[in-house]
Amino acid sequence: MFVLGTEKQKSKLSNDTETLLATVSHDLKNPIVSVLLALELLNNPKTSPLNDFQKEILDNITNSLKYMRNLVVDILDSYRLDNHKYQMNKVRVNFIDFVQSAIEDSKYILSDKNQSLKFIVSIKNVFIDIDVLEMKRVINNLISNASKYSPQYSKITVRVFEKNNFKCFSIENECFADIESTNIFEKFVTSNDNTNLIATGLGLYIVKEIIIAHGGRIFIERNAKNSVRLTFLIP
Repeated sequence: MFVLGTEKQKSKLSNDTETLLATVSHDLKNPIVSVLLALELLNNPKTSPLNDFQKEILDNITNSLKYMRNLVVDILDSYRLDNHKYQMNKVRVNFIDFVQSAIEDSKYILSDKNQSLKFIVSIKNVFIDIDVLEMKRVINNLISNASKYSPQYSKITVRVFEKNNFKCFSIENECFADIESTNIFEKFVTSNDNTNLIATGLGLYIVKEIIIAHGGRIFIERNAKNSVRLTFLIP
């Protein structure tokens, strides 16, 4: 007969599983990074000239390893966030310049699908205290998601504005995925059912936790025109 454990036992099992995932991920990270560095050396035409077929194979291996590396990093970060081992290092920045820089870093993502991005600013006090690396990760992740779930030649709109002493960032895009706003920010939830995309289901969870660590909140809205707008607010 199968007997369900107590809530305490189930909680311990969940914590043990998280610890195991974090440990395995940590042990996998270094060899993955080492292999990626070796592949970069092999892919350097000055030191290792390759024919087109060899280069295509090498590129496929490199892309697969980058996906594995990102998955490992996401699992480790999820574990640190859940266990309050994530340290925020806030500095004062010009929020408009910061967002513009993050958009510039993400332009190559949009170019693959010939998408355009419109940046709208409506803000007076431009300065804010944030963890630059983590907040840039947030914006890059949101732009990447917007591009991923939008069709080719579509337009993505980013807005920066103020509301009740909060700095606000919103990103709106046409979306062909079936998004459930009630659980999209939970761990291992993805909106890939109607696409052939690969996703870990951790990206938006980590985004949410970073925003919360900044004292903010994040939410998603879908309108009748089949577009999705995701907004975060931070003090």
